[in-house]
Amino acid sequence: MMASFYRMRNGVKNYDWGSRTALNALFAVPNPDEQPQAEIWMGAHPAGCSEVEVGAISVSLQDAIAESPETVLGERTVGEFGQLPFLLKLLAAETALSLQVHPDKRQAEEGYAKQGNRAGEDYNDANHKPELVYAITPFMAMNGFRPYQEIVNHFLRLSSPELMPALAEFRHNLNNGGLKHFFVSLMQLAPQEKNNVLRQLNESLQAGGFAHLQEFIIRLQRDYPEDIGILAPLFLHCITLEPGEAMFLRAGTLHAYVNGTAVEVMACSDNVLRAGLTPKKINLPELVNCTVFSETHENTLKLVPDVAGTERHYHVPVEDFRFSVMGSCQQKCFEVDSAQILLVLEGYTTLRDTCGEEMTLRAGQSVFIPARTEAYFLTQSGQSCLVQC
Repeated sequence: MMASFYRMRNGVKNYDWGSRTALNALFAVPNPDEQPQAEIWMGAHPAGCSEVEVGAISVSLQDAIAESPETVLGERTVGEFGQLPFLLKLLAAETALSLQVHPDKRQAEEGYAKQGNRAGEDYNDANHKPELVYAITPFMAMNGFRPYQEIVNHFLRLSSPELMPALAEFRHNLNNGGLKHFFVSLMQLAPQEKNNVLRQLNESLQAGGFAHLQEFIIRLQRDYPEDIGILAPLFLHCITLEPGEAMFLRAGTLHAYVNGTAVEVMACSDNVLRAGLTPKKINLPELVNCTVFSETHENTLKLVPDVAGTERHYHVPVEDFRFSVMGSCQQKCFEVDSAQILLVLEGYTTLRDTCGEEMTLRAGQSVFIPARTEAYFLTQSGQSCLVQC
């Protein structure tokens, strides 16, 4: 890879929860068969590796990296990670994704090893998956456990007999262990008990209860009418990110994305353990083992960026990736010491290296910039995001 810029070709993931219109409307992604288009992956993960245009042909980004790792990734990245350490996605959710958690590094390595170091039902790789989500449209999500007493108050208001024994125990143990026991009790309700609780919730909504949570609960009822995950807004924070807002999710954080279009950047992993809002396999013991049952406070959820002119830099507590958003600019110089992926979110972007090589991209297009590029100039009318490590 001797050029400075490589246009990327990225596959679309057609999951059932995806939107049939969002990616086409925002980024002109073709959808002739009107399929649910859920995600576009940009990176080198085996489950969805991008291709890069090299002259007149396209090659796998994995293969390009393997041919000359230090030239493509940079010496520091090869030494620390041995691979492209991040994965960038466009995500368009029409219905809620599964209620889920991602393992930390140790848990992923152990779980993957138990599967014979190959992808299986619980683990797809040996990596952790901390992630950042940046809203393009209003983006509804559930993220992190509410304060213990707030959870208790919600379920007292629900007043479901099936839950009272577990709730009484939680009230006497307002700590991580008490929340863990209460959560497991919810997830293990017998079918008839679950139906009774969900009916009680519906009756409460019809009587005007949980007004501040109704938008979330009603969506979940519509999409997963018999799923225990409908109760998640009672114990998880419900947040709607406005366009341009972002939040970070640590490994071990129970969460679910509900509706909207966003950029998502994460460590290079596809490990997901599910608890509900899904027809897929649920391994409750493994999920509980990987979940951190600590309360969080809503005012800590959103990331506050550092602003420098038209640039916004979002700091995250991991080394796998750095994320920045750039607005309109003229000939802004960027230095390169590791591989980068730039995704255009709005308008047009032109990149030019110090030798005059140039590339122009429109909204929805992405470019891979190898470490050997060293520096380039960015001119754009609109907005783009940049990921590097």
